[in-house]
Amino acid sequence: MGSLVRRGSRANPKWFVKYKDADGRYKMRLSHQPTREQARKYLAQIEARVAAGKIGIEEAPDSDAVLLAGELLEQWAETLSNRNARDDRSRVKLHLVPKFKGLRLSEISVAMLLDWVDQQRKPNKRSKRQPLGEGSIRHNLNILSRFFAWAIERGHAEVNPVRQIPQGKRPTQPQKRDVPWLEDDSLVPELMDLLPEPVDLMFYLGNRSGLRTGEIAGLRMADLGYLAEGAIRVRYSYDGPLKEDKRKEGKVKWVPAAEDAESVLGPWLDRRKREGARGEALVFPCSTRGNGCYGKRFVERAWDDVRPHLEQDLTWYQATRHTFTTRGLEAGASLDEVSAALGHSSPVVTKRYYDHFIRKSFSSTLRRSLGGGPTEPSSEADIIPLAAKRRIDSG
Repeated sequence: MGSLVRRGSRANPKWFVKYKDADGRYKMRLSHQPTREQARKYLAQIEARVAAGKIGIEEAPDSDAVLLAGELLEQWAETLSNRNARDDRSRVKLHLVPKFKGLRLSEISVAMLLDWVDQQRKPNKRSKRQPLGEGSIRHNLNILSRFFAWAIERGHAEVNPVRQIPQGKRPTQPQKRDVPWLEDDSLVPELMDLLPEPVDLMFYLGNRSGLRTGEIAGLRMADLGYLAEGAIRVRYSYDGPLKEDKRKEGKVKWVPAAEDAESVLGPWLDRRKREGARGEALVFPCSTRGNGCYGKRFVERAWDDVRPHLEQDLTWYQATRHTFTTRGLEAGASLDEVSAALGHSSPVVTKRYYDHFIRKSFSSTLRRSLGGGPTEPSSEADIIPLAAKRRIDSG
């Protein structure tokens, strides 16, 4: 005996039919019927076909009804090859497929997307899932937008509803806040002593040269052949291209090496050479992964064992790449130089996250002009505060 399942909202209900097909398996399909009564009649027709030994819903392989969003999302997710492909697939499975799996792409509207955004902001008592932050919601919308771009290219959809969401209705970026960093430089050697080998050297490279975890794990022996010149060549993120290498063109970036880099890294590099490592051999091979790259989770777990020794709780990223950036800007390094070391596509990207370090001192000439006094006063007594000047003028 089949049944009806109601989805959607009160204003826009979606009626699904659930039935046992001729192959003995239960199936659920969107009925495309506007009312319960019509959906029930549609279910009766399906059950009549099954009783006659036919397939419940007979569809052509290329019909629009077959191309449901859930199936297409899963198909698209398997084609992902970006650096965050694993995370994106997880988000597709957790947030996108459950919401849109029974719908045709043409049925996904702006109103439905806005309702989905609101749902993500609320806790889910059934699954005990906490509400998502604005950044995560934006990420999910961006993934859906990328999916629709793929679907349009292949003729599955005509429009991208994500792009039709009004700007004021989109999840806003969380307000910038000062992120803590490892201000006490004397703690670096102490933390290296606490970290296991070679995570201690990986921490040193992240803290001193601003490398991402994947870039450290992907370093080859030849890349550290420029330490005497004060530079390190970076070509890989793990075994893949750099994050900035969107088109996989084999881009290379250079980062600064600390003045003591040769003495700190030298013993490890000599040991690797005695083991026969040359040229394209990994600097930090992981024995438990077939001498492949260390994984991010392994490195961060090692760091978690050290974090209790710090007065301020810092993540691996905050103690490495973020500290490198903040330290450089605090010391007065130019924005262009720091941006190039980070590998950002433009100084504008660096400024977006670190603008509070870029300009925080102003000339005495500018500050004097704010007091309402003469531009070049002969003495401090000649400077009249603005409030006092107003009283004089009004008197």
